[in-house]
Amino acid sequence: MRGVSRPRDEGHMVERCALRWTVATLVMSWVLAIAPIAWAQSVDTETLSTRPIPLEPILLLPEPPYLLSHQRMLELERWTREFDEWQKWADRWLNRRQPGLLANSLERKQKPDPPLWLQSFCDLAAEDEQLARPCQLLGLWREDFTAMRARRAAAALLSQQETPTKGSWWRHVHLDGLWSTTQSNSAVFGLFGAHVTADVEGRVQVFVAPGVMLMSVPGLSGNRELWPATDWGVTYRLFNVGQHTVHLNLVHAWILGSPANLTNPNMTLAGFSVTLRPSRR
Repeated sequence: MRGVSRPRDEGHMVERCALRWTVATLVMSWVLAIAPIAWAQSVDTETLSTRPIPLEPILLLPEPPYLLSHQRMLELERWTREFDEWQKWADRWLNRRQPGLLANSLERKQKPDPPLWLQSFCDLAAEDEQLARPCQLLGLWREDFTAMRARRAAAALLSQQETPTKGSWWRHVHLDGLWSTTQSNSAVFGLFGAHVTADVEGRVQVFVAPGVMLMSVPGLSGNRELWPATDWGVTYRLFNVGQHTVHLNLVHAWILGSPANLTNPNMTLAGFSVTLRPSRR
């Protein structure tokens, strides 16, 4: 019995030795594989911890001026020119029919669309010299033109009211003509004259000093005589003709001198006057 079991025990011992050797070989291989990686990581960690990392800003855009390509510059100039022309057209014809030469009305102009890339450039570089005016026009393009024109007219009126009239005194100088008396039994006429007014309210103005006038009165022999006169009264603005404004005047006049055929040298006259309007800038 002992002689039979000895070879079996020896076989088990051989298997155990082979298994232990295999395990030892695998452990040694794992250690040899991991050790270089751990050593490299430790070296990298020490190197990175002692080496300063430079922090440099990354420029997302080039420094100004922001150069546009030649094609975009041409596109921007074309849109700016077309939008300026459309604004001039809209100031005159936006809310009314534009008559045509062979047709009752012309086709309405469409507001030109800006380049698609302009908004992004304006968000980033609106203060750039070559983009300043296009970006300003882009804001006007987005605004309702009717409301913008009404606001612009109100601002101009307010500016005109707040702006002192210094240097515009000549627009209150009236040149008179075509005067006649309000009495039907008098044949006295005012030929021409001049006076200076000041604004009172709305269209009404008043003389700031007596005016002068040359009167035509009937003479004793049936002919007409010319006599100087002075007048004072009120003025009402009627309408504009070109660069001139026509006014209606009601004055009381005093003939200077003593025409023999006039019992009363004082009379009421009505007539017209013209002033020069200041040109728009």
